[in-house]
Amino acid sequence: MSDYFYQRSLFIFIAVTASVIAQDASFYRNLITFMIHNSEQNATLNVASDFTDFEALGCYSSDPFAIIVHGWKESCQTEWLVDMISNLSNVRAGCIYCMNYNNFSRHDDYFGLVRQFLPISEVLVEKLQQLENFGYDFDEGYMFGFSYGAHLALDSLRRFGPGKLAALDVCEPAGPGFDGDQKYREKCPTEAAKNVQCIHTSDNYGTNVRKCHQNWNMGRCGKSQDAAGPYPKGSHGLCPYIFNSAFKHDFLAMPNKQGCETKRLAPAWPKGFRMGYFMDRKSDVIGDLFAATSKEYPFFDNTFANEVNEV
Repeated sequence: MSDYFYQRSLFIFIAVTASVIAQDASFYRNLITFMIHNSEQNATLNVASDFTDFEALGCYSSDPFAIIVHGWKESCQTEWLVDMISNLSNVRAGCIYCMNYNNFSRHDDYFGLVRQFLPISEVLVEKLQQLENFGYDFDEGYMFGFSYGAHLALDSLRRFGPGKLAALDVCEPAGPGFDGDQKYREKCPTEAAKNVQCIHTSDNYGTNVRKCHQNWNMGRCGKSQDAAGPYPKGSHGLCPYIFNSAFKHDFLAMPNKQGCETKRLAPAWPKGFRMGYFMDRKSDVIGDLFAATSKEYPFFDNTFANEVNEV
């Protein structure tokens, strides 16, 4: 093949590939929406609209903001997520943005969803860019992600700007499809935000990786919960319900009474140090932490919590 035909073929290949990628990106932008909640109204938008007049929806760049990302087979109408919007609304000013990728997550093919991870994550990166362009102060930003959505939160924030966001809480980052992939295991969760708190409740669907600033191992070493029931509230699915309960009940750090395996045991913590949204993020507590859970709602058990290791 002559150089001319080779170069022409290469040019056509690159042009076609770029076109396919652009169409692919547009496909995801159109099918993923963001529900915007404030004290007065709800609205639903997609990234493809390039809508940036958030003030028309009662959102102001001088206010804090929060983002919630659901998991597989969930949506912005899932029970725990509706409760979390209510809980956050009670303790934070400003708008809450719920990423709804249910057009993809509602299907039974979980590993098919895993294969679509990057383009779905890219939509969240674009939304973060929109919010920054709007003028939000990311030091006043907060994000929560559960399961597959936890990975979306971690990945998008790392790519958007490591350490820009003030606080990220993730419940049970999914293990299947991620733990066995070297590129995900090598990434550092702590790069996603200034403080990254991870809550672990299962050893079947949740990750075995413990690399966040604070790794809370709930119940039986973060591997199982006595309150676990049928799907969707097994040990894995209970995580956001336990997190929601922590808005009203204290899940206090306690000594490792069960002798749970740990590679980064937090050596000390102040009295009253607790899991959840109200965790003291200004403390120097880093590593693996443990908190008891109970068989019944509201799930907390502070029997041994008075045995503190004070900093």
